[in-house]
Amino acid sequence: MNILTTGSENKRLESLTRRDFLVGAGSVAFLVALGGNALTAAGTPEALPATDGKFLRLSQTLTGKADLNPVTAGRIDAAFAKLQPELHAQFAALALLAGTYTEPATLVEAAGDAKPAALAIIAAWYTGTVGKGIEAVTVAYRDALMQRPADDGLSPPTYAMGGPAWWVAPAPAPLRGQA
Repeated sequence: MNILTTGSENKRLESLTRRDFLVGAGSVAFLVALGGNALTAAGTPEALPATDGKFLRLSQTLTGKADLNPVTAGRIDAAFAKLQPELHAQFAALALLAGTYTEPATLVEAAGDAKPAALAIIAAWYTGTVGKGIEAVTVAYRDALMQRPADDGLSPPTYAMGGPAWWVAPAPAPLRGQA
């Protein structure tokens, strides 16, 4: 009997295949090669942009939703700063107006020249994307406000009705009275 292992540990070690060992060793080597940055590069909360709360409060006022995700707010704010700095520069003025105008429609109307920035923030929260065309960046899927109407009936929120290739199945029979 091995002094370092117990009987149950011997059984686990004997069931370890070469393939399992190589996959594990390869994964460890990959993580070491990345210099320990693999987890933050993959988008864990540590890698997410921090927000000071002003953008979140502005977003809550513009959307009329008090339960917005602060992490998503940080992602949207950072994406605007990178992709559309001209709009991002107007956020501070909008945040000041949000202290006076607490309804979404009145804030948008009071925005004046910053109205495109206000509408872009609303669009980002509803679609989960910042920007347009090939430069657009997806910052949220599940937390996009457009998903909320279907959230209670579809999980994850999507309009796909089944698994892979669900559309090849025969169509369901019409309901009685419908043709």
